[in-house]
Amino acid sequence: MSKLNYLKPKNKHFIVNDFDFLQKEFYRTYNPDYWLCKICLLNNCHSNFDSIKNVLKQNLDNVIDDDYKRSLRTEMHFLYFQMIETLFEIVFAVSKNDNRNLWINLTFSNWKNNYKEIEKLSDNSYIFTKDNAGISLLRWIFYFVYNSQMTAEEWVNNLNKIKELLLLFSRDFSDRGEYNAYKHSLRFFNSSFSLSIGATNSQNMHTIGSSNDSITYLDEQKEKLPNGKTKATGYISRITKPFDYERDYICCMVI
Repeated sequence: MSKLNYLKPKNKHFIVNDFDFLQKEFYRTYNPDYWLCKICLLNNCHSNFDSIKNVLKQNLDNVIDDDYKRSLRTEMHFLYFQMIETLFEIVFAVSKNDNRNLWINLTFSNWKNNYKEIEKLSDNSYIFTKDNAGISLLRWIFYFVYNSQMTAEEWVNNLNKIKELLLLFSRDFSDRGEYNAYKHSLRFFNSSFSLSIGATNSQNMHTIGSSNDSITYLDEQKEKLPNGKTKATGYISRITKPFDYERDYICCMVI
């Protein structure tokens, strides 16, 4: 079986049959700083808004400053989700196919299965427990070509931190109702948010939390079946989820 037939996705016919060319082209021209530029673009515009708002608001009429800044914070929030998705797509592609034909493997990944893998990520997931080339798979994924002088103890500490971050990212991404609302038709609105408690019909309410930013969207309630699958109940919920701009920014920079 030829290399082309072995590696190409099912039912796909490539006009370019030179896989080595595709590989080299991708690595040669891909911009590794793309995400960093986008993070800094949003954060620099937000942090320096007062001094550059005349430039940012060119060709715009009657735009409220706070609404503009909220839009920047919202974009950072959803950029965080997008970067998590990208990170795990790369992790899964490299762990299953190494770095060969990465462009093709990313393009034709089974994203539905990858979503499930992200949701189920745990201490016992294969990326944390398997070995490859005589080292842990996690180290191989992130440091295959990295010539390090770290001690065994330092390696353990380093990889544990990566593991903790991946588990954190998976938890954040698994609850992504607002991300779906953002990707599909921009079907949400954002505003400030506060949570108060008190007796029914009481005028004495106590605020226990607030945020300058939140996402409100509609979603259909689902129930979990005994077989682990979910089933739509037919009931529609109005959901509001606050988010923290500074946390989103820091997480983006970490990724």
